[in-house]
Amino acid sequence: MKTKGYIGSYTKKDGKGIYRFDVNENDQTIEKVEVGYEVEASTYITQHNQFLYAIKKDGEDCGVASFLINEDGSLTFINDCLASQEGTGCHISVSNDGKYLFEAVYGAGLVRIYKLNPDTGELVELIDFYRGEGQGPNEARQESSHIHYAQQTPDLDFIATVDLGADVVRTFKFSDEGLELVETLEVQAGSGPRHLAFHPSGDYAYLVSEMSNTIQVLSYKNGVFAEISPRLMTIPEDFDLNSQVGAVRLSHDGQFIYVSNRGHNSIAVFKILGDGANIESVEIVTSGGTWPRDFNITPSDTFLVVAHEHSYNLVLFTRNKETGKLTEIENEQKASEGVCVQFI
Repeated sequence: MKTKGYIGSYTKKDGKGIYRFDVNENDQTIEKVEVGYEVEASTYITQHNQFLYAIKKDGEDCGVASFLINEDGSLTFINDCLASQEGTGCHISVSNDGKYLFEAVYGAGLVRIYKLNPDTGELVELIDFYRGEGQGPNEARQESSHIHYAQQTPDLDFIATVDLGADVVRTFKFSDEGLELVETLEVQAGSGPRHLAFHPSGDYAYLVSEMSNTIQVLSYKNGVFAEISPRLMTIPEDFDLNSQVGAVRLSHDGQFIYVSNRGHNSIAVFKILGDGANIESVEIVTSGGTWPRDFNITPSDTFLVVAHEHSYNLVLFTRNKETGKLTEIENEQKASEGVCVQFI
């Protein structure tokens, strides 16, 4: 069985934009890493049905591009919407019904909402944007809002956003009229929250903080988050060099959480306990490269692929479904400046 995957990348040095590859699950190898489409600054990509969406920049114009995913995995450009000059995004996601796309813009501290045509995959227009406010105690990293994540909540009624610069998680109502701020959760000052991932029940979310190298459990209900558990470290307590959390993903069975650590160059594994309100550390394994910005788990829950922004290599792990533990099996395939991994 072959599983198709895509890599989003920076294009500052050697990166070409969107790469495509296959995981041969029978042979346990990564195959056919090649350029899928050259797109400037496609640092995050996301799939919805037969469409792939990618962050895009053209000169000073910033926004998103859409592509049709063909049967062989090749991409056909549909259109783009480059309606802003306030910086490229760092995270995008699509609403469950395929009608909206949400973009988090780190540098400018923005959340943008676009209207989509769910039948054709076309980007129709930029509807609205929200400009974050606030700052944290770290003057070098938190001088202003830096929004790093925007995703629809499991109840489908809101979007959740994570602001590294202001140390907050915000929720919004969304519609054709734009974004409406509903609730704000303040988290530990200076922690620099980055991404979160929801438990399958929708009642809990797992928030990772880049600057404190921690993970914590949040409860969630009707647009409101609350902190309910102590923070756990994603790196060893005695590691004193620079390290920053990269990404967080759940296994598809909802039993384990995985977190990448840039600097410590590792993947931390946590087991979800009971109904999801508590977690415990399982292991921390080397990622097999330098600066593991992102990774993802195949739909079969059997393999995990890590993209390394600095060393360029893709690392393939097998995953023990019972224990959650990872075993590295390949690390030689390359995707230059790769920073996002998605499977279809």
